[in-house]
Amino acid sequence: MLLMSAMAVALQPAQPAAAQPVPIVDDDFTGATAIPQFIGVGSACLTGAPAAPPPGPGNHPLGGCPADAAGPVPPTGGAPFGYLQLTSADLDQTAAALYNEAIPAEQGVDVTFDQWQYGSDTLVPADGISFFLIDGSVTLNRPGAFGGSLGYAQKLPDDNPANEFEPGVDRGYLGVGLDVLGNYFGDWEQRGRTCAQRSPAGTAFRIPAPGPNMVTLRGPGNGTAGYCFLTATTDNFTTTGPWPSTLPGELQGPTMSVPNDPEEAQEVLEESRRRVNVRISPAPNPVVTVSIDFNDGNGMQQVLTTPAPTPVPATYKFGFGASTGLFNDVHLIRNVVVRPVVERPELDLTKRVAAGADLPDQVPVGTEVPYEYVVTNTGNINITDLAIEDDVVEEVICPRSTLDVGERIICRGTYTVTEEDAERGFVTNTAVATGMADSNEVTSPPSEVTIEVSDERATLDLNKTVDDSRIYMPGDTVTYRYVVTNNSGQTLTDLRIDDNLVENVVCESTTLEPGRSTTCTGTYTVTEEDAERGTVLNIAVARGRRDSTEVSSPPSEAIIRVENERGMLELEKSVDDSRVYRPGDRVTYRYDVRNNSNETADNLRINDNRVRNIVCETTTLEPGQSTTCTGTFIVPSRTGGRPDCHRGCRFTITNTAVAKAGNLTSNPARATIRVVQKPHDICPPGKNRHHCRPGKRPHHPGHDHGHGHDHGFKPDHGFKHDHGLKPDHGFKPDHRFQPDHRFQPDRGWEPEEQIRQEMDQPSYETREPERDYEMDDPYAGMDDMEMAWDSSR
Repeated sequence: MLLMSAMAVALQPAQPAAAQPVPIVDDDFTGATAIPQFIGVGSACLTGAPAAPPPGPGNHPLGGCPADAAGPVPPTGGAPFGYLQLTSADLDQTAAALYNEAIPAEQGVDVTFDQWQYGSDTLVPADGISFFLIDGSVTLNRPGAFGGSLGYAQKLPDDNPANEFEPGVDRGYLGVGLDVLGNYFGDWEQRGRTCAQRSPAGTAFRIPAPGPNMVTLRGPGNGTAGYCFLTATTDNFTTTGPWPSTLPGELQGPTMSVPNDPEEAQEVLEESRRRVNVRISPAPNPVVTVSIDFNDGNGMQQVLTTPAPTPVPATYKFGFGASTGLFNDVHLIRNVVVRPVVERPELDLTKRVAAGADLPDQVPVGTEVPYEYVVTNTGNINITDLAIEDDVVEEVICPRSTLDVGERIICRGTYTVTEEDAERGFVTNTAVATGMADSNEVTSPPSEVTIEVSDERATLDLNKTVDDSRIYMPGDTVTYRYVVTNNSGQTLTDLRIDDNLVENVVCESTTLEPGRSTTCTGTYTVTEEDAERGTVLNIAVARGRRDSTEVSSPPSEAIIRVENERGMLELEKSVDDSRVYRPGDRVTYRYDVRNNSNETADNLRINDNRVRNIVCETTTLEPGQSTTCTGTFIVPSRTGGRPDCHRGCRFTITNTAVAKAGNLTSNPARATIRVVQKPHDICPPGKNRHHCRPGKRPHHPGHDHGHGHDHGFKPDHGFKHDHGLKPDHGFKPDHRFQPDHRFQPDRGWEPEEQIRQEMDQPSYETREPERDYEMDDPYAGMDDMEMAWDSSR
């Protein structure tokens, strides 16, 4: 039974994959060594390695080639211009290079390599090169028979029953013969034994060989059975020859001499290079496609396609084979790249309480809980724009936003336990990792953590700080500062700091009266291992004794960035955080950038998630140079969330910036400001926000309340005496509020009703940062709130 039309294929340009998953195997064989999963058999060697004697029988690590090899072979010791040499032009050589590590078949497999067949000085060139795949569940430590079987199929030498039958490769799946001589096409010497489908050339011995300059596929086999003919690049599938090849070019190259200089040899050998691509699509309907670039200016051309054998094994292993006999050729391989056919972007996320946090079974209110997010790229394509989304933790920081295939990083975030959590008795939060694979978004399965919450407050408070604005290197000394506050009603003794990295932390005092604080310090020396990880996270807990009871603080953590070399930009961001801001205030940020790399940083810019139009003194930094940039931000009002800011509230705004210049990226730098928002600092419900902004007080005809529209409340004049406000109604000649006249959330300003009515009106004019009034407590009557508007996501 022969396959006819199914085997013929019109030549057409090969269609590249829509996307390029990350290679599973990638070795160019130009150096003195190969990746360790490759083993050699027979004469296989590396021309990039120093010359070495011929290896003995059996398999062996790939090493140097003999210096006296026959034919126009590349020079030995030629790295970085080396090759995987399967055979020289010596006669009666057999060789294979075997990759003995399973690769997945589920997403298909796409294999590209360069091959050279050239330099024959015999009547015809021989034999050819095979690329083959086997079932990945078995050990690949030997090839199949050589000669016309090309290291894949079985063989009964000379078809003589008196000779020992040579088996094919164990559990072979597919053998692709790049057959210069042409015997792989035929079933002579018992190739395809036991098969229902036989070669068109049959089992006869033919001179010349029946399928020269042909690509032939053979299917699954094991031992001395199988390895059946599947198809070939011919348009004649009858049993009557000849069987001309339909290849649009020659597999053999014209090179006949090679210079002794490795780089010059590479240039001379270029004319004989042929790039081959073998592609098997995934099950359930796998198709094998072979394409070749004959180095003739026509690019990659599809020369053969046919259904692939089924069932497809779960994994593959692969190899290359070549041989010479009475006829010869030089056989070389380079640039082997194996990748999946189908993109499979995938992220895995494991969320956990940070190691070393040492939390109690029930966490008190006010405890800062440190979380770790372990993210792994379990797919076959690199991930960019990596971020963590957590329904409770507002800001999760990752050491970088890219994740290569198989890589794992740890991101970190913290959450402060609230009274609401205590009422509920627990905190459960769920996170997902997101990223981009090319233009497609990737999301991990959710991961959640639950902690139990106590209705008691922590009695010790610990604030741990470190200079995290710089980049550390191995050998640097890091100084940590620990401020401990006694929030209990009793004296605490035997105060100490337990830090999972810092030893011998020294405190100014080991006894703390109620409400008092002390400062402790400790140092840590950065290691090479820290540089490999890229960050150092350490967690500390303050401990003391109240009578016979030990008291612990919530854990407090700090993170620093570490590199082996200062090969990036360093960014420090600052703001005037000594004051309290109001909605509508203009805030100025300063960004100090230093070029720690050994290259010029061009087109410097600052990316800040809140501040736009940042201006730098210079946008080009030579190595070691610094510059300063500035930007401004208008404080917004808060109208939603918890608590309700319509009654007034206080909150913080944190924003994050990075400096970029070409391929250089700085550390993230953050700055935080405190904001007080009064009831009249927001737009009233239903107000069109295109006509309403913090600070602008609209004119209400007939409601001037006794003072002129153009005078009213002046930044440098307070309220004027001649506009309906009397000195005995809470205003003195210096025009400032008196301590006994405060804004009450439920009553407004007292005692003057007219003042109360005026102050209750919404305020929408952009105010200057400094105001001409005073209050006992700028936070009086207002709710507490934190607004982490920073998010580096």
